[in-house]
Amino acid sequence: MRSFLLFAALPVPWVATFSFNAYDLGFHGMYPRQHFHSVDFEAPAPKITQWDSACDPGNLLLTPRGPLVTGPARGPVILDARGNLIWMDNDKFKQAMNLNVQKYKGKDYLTFWTKSKKNSNAKHSKKSYVLLDSSYEIAHRVRPHGHGLKGDSHEFRITPQGTALITIYYKHKVDCTDLGLGKSCWIQDGLFQEVDIETGRLLFEWRATDHIRMSDVFSSPSRKDGHGKSKNDAFDFFHINSVDKIDSGDYIISARYMHAVACISAKTGDILWQLGGKNNNFEDLNGATDFAWQHHVTWQGNNTISLFDNHANTVFHSPYKHSKGMLIRLDMEKMTATLIQKYVHPDKILNVSQGSVQVIPESGNVLVGFGNSPTYIEFSADGKVLCSAHFAPRLAFEIIDFGLVKSYRVFKSPWVGRPKTVPDVKVKHRKVYVSWNGATEVTGWRLEKAGALEAKDDEFVTVQELERDGFETSFALDKIDGYVRIAALDATKGVMAYSAVVSTPPPSSVSLWLILFGFVVFVFGFVGFVFFYRRFPWLPRLPKLSDLRARSYTAAMGNQEYDSESIPLLLNERDP
Repeated sequence: MRSFLLFAALPVPWVATFSFNAYDLGFHGMYPRQHFHSVDFEAPAPKITQWDSACDPGNLLLTPRGPLVTGPARGPVILDARGNLIWMDNDKFKQAMNLNVQKYKGKDYLTFWTKSKKNSNAKHSKKSYVLLDSSYEIAHRVRPHGHGLKGDSHEFRITPQGTALITIYYKHKVDCTDLGLGKSCWIQDGLFQEVDIETGRLLFEWRATDHIRMSDVFSSPSRKDGHGKSKNDAFDFFHINSVDKIDSGDYIISARYMHAVACISAKTGDILWQLGGKNNNFEDLNGATDFAWQHHVTWQGNNTISLFDNHANTVFHSPYKHSKGMLIRLDMEKMTATLIQKYVHPDKILNVSQGSVQVIPESGNVLVGFGNSPTYIEFSADGKVLCSAHFAPRLAFEIIDFGLVKSYRVFKSPWVGRPKTVPDVKVKHRKVYVSWNGATEVTGWRLEKAGALEAKDDEFVTVQELERDGFETSFALDKIDGYVRIAALDATKGVMAYSAVVSTPPPSSVSLWLILFGFVVFVFGFVGFVFFYRRFPWLPRLPKLSDLRARSYTAAMGNQEYDSESIPLLLNERDP
């Protein structure tokens, strides 16, 4: 009864989290993963809770992280729309954020921030931004300019002009009189730079402390954001988390702790206008400035921006607050702001950090990633939920935003991968498993066998062909011995690549011996039972078949009186 009253007292969205299925109750673990035989990957295993044919068919791009994302589960990940793994890297890019597909000079690249392993001989910071080509090799790497400046994970955006916009956090001392911390305290300053990707030349730099007063922000020194008493305890007063370039060539930034979007002059660095916050320049017509602690401000053209409204900075909040995606139109002449559409999670969840809003170019749908909460929703342009999924149990994020598993942003995009590697194979339990990490054009597999490890191509014969079945496909090796390889096939049945040649184990005789042993045990057990049954007449006797029939008849007839005369006699029960 007490449990019922507890549930009744919770808000409806919270009660909805307790959907009684194995996934959401954590029986698959607090971070369910896909496991494979041919490779040591542990990709997220999303639970799709709603699906619509109108959902964009593009691939999902995530960078799972958090306390539960460890070892083989780390690194950037591409899944298909149904959640099947396409590519991941848990070796070279163990630490990665903000995976996306972006165009540079007309070609698609995988782009993200990464932190490489420590190297005492390295000349550069271990933090950088990379562009991977279709073979998953580094084509370009971008680093910030300036002594002591390190690339920050919040933003890496490529402009149509072939430049990169990146964010930087820099600790230094400033006058903190406005904060009541005296003439000198340590802060985390917010910077962004525009860098030419081809030449590496710095084109523009902007620094928050040159233009923002401490009194303009809503944050205050705290354990979470620092107290400003030392470099290690620097106060994060501004918190820049996105930057984009608009049609005029100027910039827009998201200042999380100002609760504002600011337009920055590309000529002077001055703030041209501000949406939201203490110095808002726009008349709000219908809730366009109802956002706080926001992320991922993007210029959509036609004086329209999108953003993710976190609406909180701490897990201790009213249960009736919730995060949302927003699409806002600005009238630069009348200086008005209009909320075109908002995109709210069906369970009205609130996540305290991170998040993204993507207007998908191919379909016009809107994909909202909920950052610190491991869930994403695809909406139609008018706000209808089309597809929804989460990649950790609801128990772990809907009541309190624990952040145990998260992805800074979530994107959808077409992607064609042509790795220079060969398919991976693994023989196990009389099966051979095959996968090819990142190869998007594989439609099938062909199993071939030969009599020798060093056999030539014309000595291999085809055993079987199978359609590609998700990331990994398996062939049974019954009655197949010797050496095998697997060919990756494209849509025309052409061979794209061959796996390494592997030997198949000889058929095991263990199972045959087990069957024989079981038969012997059964025979001896039966003989022993018969012997003791006849040797000791005081043992309980088995009921006669007629008694069993009578009992079953009684059970079937219920309370009706049993008439033994109505039951036909068995042949061996009749008088001779």
